[in-house]
Amino acid sequence: MNRAHLLHTALAAALLAFAAMAAPASAQTRNPIDTATAPDPLVLGNTFYDKGDYARAAQQYLMVTRDTTSSLRRAYAWFNLGNCHAQTAAYHKAVVAYRRSVEEAPNFSRGYQLLGDVYYTIGATGEAVAAYTRLLEIEDGSVRARQMLGECALKGGDVTEALRQFEAALKLDADMPEIYLAQAEAYARIRDYSSAEKVLEEALLRLPKPVAAGYFYLGRLYELDENTRKAVRAYEEGLLLEPKHAEYYLRIAGIHEQAGDDFLALLILEQGIGAGIDRPEFRVRRGGIFFRQGRYDNALKEYQAAYAQGSPQGRTGIENVAAVWFNAGKKKEADAVMASLRGAE
Repeated sequence: MNRAHLLHTALAAALLAFAAMAAPASAQTRNPIDTATAPDPLVLGNTFYDKGDYARAAQQYLMVTRDTTSSLRRAYAWFNLGNCHAQTAAYHKAVVAYRRSVEEAPNFSRGYQLLGDVYYTIGATGEAVAAYTRLLEIEDGSVRARQMLGECALKGGDVTEALRQFEAALKLDADMPEIYLAQAEAYARIRDYSSAEKVLEEALLRLPKPVAAGYFYLGRLYELDENTRKAVRAYEEGLLLEPKHAEYYLRIAGIHEQAGDDFLALLILEQGIGAGIDRPEFRVRRGGIFFRQGRYDNALKEYQAAYAQGSPQGRTGIENVAAVWFNAGKKKEADAVMASLRGAE
């Protein structure tokens, strides 16, 4: 069990989307260029960067890397050039730029943080650990360093070290949902589901603003722990916060179907459609339940809606309803269904 489905598509995406890059470093030393005749390329680069024109920003920053008057300006320029490369997913070029940045300014903590982030993103975990360790040496209270050292340990399978780092991070900042999710995953890796559940249960009570991903992950843990009643409740809490997550309507419906509660399964799927998730798999699922119940008129409507949305399973469902009616001697109804199917082609 891991957070791939949740974090790598939601929180982890935000975690590793280089949000810190949105603000490029600015010059803090005297500009050696006569601004009356030419704009400072570092400032001009920042202007292009803020507009999302990373290619032109990179050109300006590259000019500053050749500035012989200030190592600090060169450090900022290399850092900002790394940001441009990271924003365009040129991660190996970003690594080179960030490394040059910290060479120019060995105590530049942001440089080590972003260097670690890029290394982590490209799977160079050992190099990421070295960068985050250096960041921690510069800033002993760096939550980011502790958090990501824990992520690196977890990726390497060292659950004990991961938990140690996550605990240290939470002592520095107890309001970071992604760290609680990471803690829960660490316990889940060793199948200690009760501890994983406890982490998230307490976090969701403690956090000033609980996140839907926490409830969704907690629901998955409850399912693994074979506590489907609590799983449904957790999923429902998550959907109250973020009602557009189709998967969790389907998961709840599946739990109800396994328990023989078709009415509740139909109801949760209807709620999903009502929330604006009118996807064909919802219609096919509802059609299947109605078909199993022998409510063929209702099943047909659901299958037709799914087929209208391009679902081949919807067509199969329509054909199955026609076949049932044909075999039951309702040839007229069956022919009408097939005729409407041919007319829709």
